Amino acid sequence: MEHPIVYIPMDRRQALARGEALPDRSQGAALFADISGFTPLTEALLLELGPQRGAEELTRYLNLVYDAVIDELHRYGGSVIAFAGDAITCWLDGDNGARAGAAALAMQTAMRSFHAICTPAGTTVALAMKAAVATGPARRFLVGDPALRIIDVLAGETLVRLAAAEDLAKQGEVVIDSGSLDALGDLLQLGETRQDEQSGQRIRVVTGLSQPVEEAPWPALHTSALPDEELRRWLLAPVYERLCRGLGNFLAELRPTVALFVRFGGIDYDHDEEAGVKLDAYIRWLQAIVERYEGTLVDLNIGDKGSYLYINFGAPLTHEDNADRAAAVALALRDQPPWLAFLVPVQIGISQGRMRAGA
Repeated sequence: MEHPIVYIPMDRRQALARGEALPDRSQGAALFADISGFTPLTEALLLELGPQRGAEELTRYLNLVYDAVIDELHRYGGSVIAFAGDAITCWLDGDNGARAGAAALAMQTAMRSFHAICTPAGTTVALAMKAAVATGPARRFLVGDPALRIIDVLAGETLVRLAAAEDLAKQGEVVIDSGSLDALGDLLQLGETRQDEQSGQRIRVVTGLSQPVEEAPWPALHTSALPDEELRRWLLAPVYERLCRGLGNFLAELRPTVALFVRFGGIDYDHDEEAGVKLDAYIRWLQAIVERYEGTLVDLNIGDKGSYLYINFGAPLTHEDNADRAAAVALALRDQPPWLAFLVPVQIGISQGRMRAGA
């Protein structure tokens, strides 16, 4: 059974178990890994096995893939901070890029097992990953209402460079921001150089290691290391309750949903000492509105194109009027109170689709 503790980033759960807090400013390496192929795999499994069995089989593959790549990340002292669709944003504290580069290459090796997945009816689907690395300073915040869900946030200019580097990567590759190479010497074997025409940012393709990189695996941490009241703050209430009752199969259900995407700006994550306070105030205000309409704040991601929120209606709680609820929340979010005047006006979009009940 999946335990609630796995929903907390590894470095955060280790610190919580020691009774410590993570600093809101740190230096290290950010790693972004994006896996493609899950959409055709989902379509094939649903067509061949039906919605229930197909969703269960999809969940099995999701767990296999993410367990494989995250195990490699943890082996080098990395932590998954955020999920966004089929991608993960990771942080390796204190790293100059060596461990991040080694972890990304190891993650690519782990992905070879999934290059040709054969479905029950004989359809072959290929999964692939691209990864990017950038080094530098970052801000780390905890935001959100603990009664609803708290979110671990990684922000700052390093994440902006990371997102721009990822845009230049191709499937099967690992790339590194060229500004991160000075500290690495000849450690990495490098291939092609690419440059973004608009920003001028350059990346190098990483083809291998010139010498081994020392691993930094995390200490073993028992699932009982954190009390239930701490774990509860990190999960949506319906998810936490079902996990604790051993009803994890609920999370595999595919449901029709309405997605609300919110883009906002106006917070200087690198230079404003109150950035975390401002972001927390906005997220709590937004959570209260979303909760009123029984929606779900799923993701908060910060990158080169601004800060994004993904709000879902239909999973884990579903209603016949999901679209109306999404529209009502969108209208409410446009009416920001005066104490949020620091935010750049939001951009909001709504779309329909299907997702797993576990959001």
